[in-house]
Amino acid sequence: MTAIMAITDDIYNACGTIEELELLTEAIERWDASCIDQLLANYLKWFYPALLDFYEEIEEEMAKQGKSYRVHYAKEAMTRQVQSYFVEAKWLNQEYIPTFDEYMSNALVSSCHTVLITASLVGMGDLVTEEAFQWLLGRGKMIRASKLVGRLMDDIVSHEFEQCGECYMKQCGVTTGGL
Repeated sequence: MTAIMAITDDIYNACGTIEELELLTEAIERWDASCIDQLLANYLKWFYPALLDFYEEIEEEMAKQGKSYRVHYAKEAMTRQVQSYFVEAKWLNQEYIPTFDEYMSNALVSSCHTVLITASLVGMGDLVTEEAFQWLLGRGKMIRASKLVGRLMDDIVSHEFEQCGECYMKQCGVTTGGL
């Protein structure tokens, strides 16, 4: 799963044009192999079927255990993930600096927190219930706080701190004067 997320992140951050990313996002929202023909770039025509195969293999295994519902939650988390990546790609393409609140709202999803934890829970046997998936994909305060800590820690040690800081400075009227 980590490799898939790394490739997906690279596609949205470095490889794809905004048109390609829009089509990829729409394809992932549908989870339908017939969308392959609509993808423009050859690398996406390779990536998208591999993504579908990955989730299909998991679904087959979970079906044997009577737990195929879990893949629905994993796909929902992945869908939210690529939607947040696409928002960031549009901001970059439009040279738009979001407000700090806009940035954080999207950054809490793009941090990969939910998609990785959801994927981890899929194969955990009887320890995990459907309610656990519903809770994880919900918008509870504890989940939000966990995402916030993870996101800010990541932003502080990465190049994205500049964007996070820039968004905050824009929204709050803060300058770097005196630093």
